[in-house]
Amino acid sequence: MKTLKIILLLLISASANAQSAKPTCRMNDTTSCYSKNYWSVEVDPAPFILGGYSFSLKYSSDRFKHLTFMGSVYRSEFPDNMMSDKNYENGFRNLKINTSTAFFADYFIKSNRTGFHFGPSVFYYCKSVGSNSTDEVANFKSVYPNIRAGYVFKPFKNNGFYINPWFNVGKEFVIGNNNSIDNTEFVPDKISYIVAIHLGYQLF
Repeated sequence: MKTLKIILLLLISASANAQSAKPTCRMNDTTSCYSKNYWSVEVDPAPFILGGYSFSLKYSSDRFKHLTFMGSVYRSEFPDNMMSDKNYENGFRNLKINTSTAFFADYFIKSNRTGFHFGPSVFYYCKSVGSNSTDEVANFKSVYPNIRAGYVFKPFKNNGFYINPWFNVGKEFVIGNNNSIDNTEFVPDKISYIVAIHLGYQLF
């Protein structure tokens, strides 16, 4: 509930600052000029299906027409059949992604911020995992830097709704030494990837 309140506060703040009055005129130009800011919200349906949530807030500006920046907060269960064979064979079960965050920076080929995009992103995970041989639960944190690519398209004209399928690839690094149960270490994959579809809406 606290997370949802934070998201609502961010959206209210974004609405209050939807446009900034920053001059972008040439010298000796007496006309009034403004740099318009754009804010969008995105959701990833997959975590909702798995009993969690995923909300994102994206920002872009006319001053940097090809760039967008996005922050995300999310939580999700992780089905055992999606766990790596090594961790499953070592008895790990019930992996959960507790409330975690991510940051994305994207470059769009088109100046209207639709179509193909790519850029770096980093995920900060708070995870927990159990075992089939004990009631002990390991709680640990990890960071997942990666490169992301995707494609934004708008199925309806004159409407802020858009669809953004994307994938990323990178390497996850565990922070600290809390990812073990009974001296057996939960190990991230050597190379990780995520495939997702975000549903978004440009607010202003």
